[in-house]
Amino acid sequence: MPDEWNARRTAFGDASDDYASGRPGYPLDAVTWVLPPGAQRVLDLGAGTGRLTERLLQVGLDVVAVEPLAEMRRHIPSGAEVLDGTAESIPLPDASVDAVVAGQAFHWFDVPHTMPEIARVLRPHGTVGLMWNMLDDRDPWVDSFARLINAEERISAMPPDEQEPPYPATAEVGPAQQRVFGHTERYDADRLAAFVRSRSQTILLDDTERDALLTAVRDLAPNGEFALPLVCEVWRGERAP
Repeated sequence: MPDEWNARRTAFGDASDDYASGRPGYPLDAVTWVLPPGAQRVLDLGAGTGRLTERLLQVGLDVVAVEPLAEMRRHIPSGAEVLDGTAESIPLPDASVDAVVAGQAFHWFDVPHTMPEIARVLRPHGTVGLMWNMLDDRDPWVDSFARLINAEERISAMPPDEQEPPYPATAEVGPAQQRVFGHTERYDADRLAAFVRSRSQTILLDDTERDALLTAVRDLAPNGEFALPLVCEVWRGERAP
C-alpha cells in the first residue's frame, strides 16, 4: 500500500468528532435499493462514526457495525452491535448477515482480501451495497466549494460513460449494478467547516494551511442555514446461492 494512501486511510481518528457532525447521511431510497428482500441482519463495514449505521437502524434492521478505529467507534449510535475489526478480517461467522454495506469506505479496503471475507459472511442471495456521497458540483456554488477543497468526491469526476465496478465479479459475488440518488442535507458554516476538517486531505495539512483553508471555506459559505446538493453513487451486487 502506498505510504500516502495508508496515511490518509488511518488519519480519521484525530477528526472523529468532526466526522460525526460534519459528514452527510445517506438517502433512504439508496439504502433500500441495496438491501435484499426480507433483510434483517446487516453489516456496516468500515462504519466510521455510524452515519450509515444510523440510517440502517432507522429502517428497523439488526445492525453490526465493524470499525477499526476506537475514536470513530465511540460515535456509532446505540442500538447497533459495535465490533473492532477490519474489512480484510471480518469478526463474524460464516453466512451470518443478509447484506454487507459500506458508506464512504470501500476505497480504503484491500479489495482482493476484502471480497472473499464479504462473500464468507453473506448468506445466499445476500447483497453487497457500496455507497459514496459526492458533491453535486453542477450547482455553481458547490462547484466553487469543490474546487476550493480540491474534492475528489464530486459528480463531475464521474466518467460520462459506463463505469468500471469497484470490485471484479466472482463466482461467489456477481457483477455490481450502479445507480445514483440525488439528495440534499442542511448545513451552516460551522457544519461545513466540520465536514472539511473531517477529510483526510485536510487532516494531513500543516496547521497554517489548514487554518487558511477553513477561513476560505467560512468566507465562501452562504449566510445562515442552507441546503447542500449531493449525489449518492451506489453499487449493488448479489451473493450466489
